[in-house]
Amino acid sequence: MRPLVEFVPGDVVIIRTVTGCRHFYKMRRRLCELGLYDGAEVTIVKNDFWGPVIVQVFHSKVALGCGIAHKIYAEKK
Repeated sequence: MRPLVEFVPGDVVIIRTVTGCRHFYKMRRRLCELGLYDGAEVTIVKNDFWGPVIVQVFHSKVALGCGIAHKIYAEKK
């Protein structure tokens, strides 16, 4: 498993876990509302390794800040 920020555009990954922070439950709930939950399959659309990470989940694109993307662990499908 690696943080989401380590994948390159075009990679299809499966989210495995989200690590904690001070507002862990609020963050986790918001990610679930966006379709980013454990076991979800997402495609990395854009990752410049310094700005937001853009992922496609279902038929939507979601921009995640670097800090949040560091806390989401996934593995290649």
